[in-house]
Amino acid sequence: MDRETKKIVFWIFIPIGVFLIFGLIYLFVLFKAVDSYGPCGTNDGPFKAKVISNFESGDSSTVFQLSGNGELVLHNRGDTLCPILTLLENGKKVWSLDTDVRNTKKYKDCRIWNISNVTVTKDSNPIELSFIAHWTYGAERGTMEIDRKTGDNSFCLSW
Repeated sequence: MDRETKKIVFWIFIPIGVFLIFGLIYLFVLFKAVDSYGPCGTNDGPFKAKVISNFESGDSSTVFQLSGNGELVLHNRGDTLCPILTLLENGKKVWSLDTDVRNTKKYKDCRIWNISNVTVTKDSNPIELSFIAHWTYGAERGTMEIDRKTGDNSFCLSW
């Protein structure tokens, strides 16, 4: 390759390489900024399901086996009521969680009416779930983390 060709190649590829490096740095910084937007990033939430004490289970329940003789029971209660999650340890109720999102400031007019496709991704403490939530804005993927002893929780929904 002659000297003139090397010069042309150099002045073409060096700017492209610099542009790519700075572009990747910019994307990384942008990703970190969006990711630190909150616990849910730019997704909906975080929501907190409310611990309730006066819930009696119905017929439409799905049971998920957990470690240590535990069971997580999902109660989808139809179009008018939000789903309930109940933890049973050795057959005794530890807590029940109402997944109503209306007690979250920006979501007072929103409602979840069904949770489906639940996968228990961690069955010890904390319990971790992934699911599809059918709610005001359609069907969205969700993740939830629940303290097994207290029921303290947080969940996010994402399109």
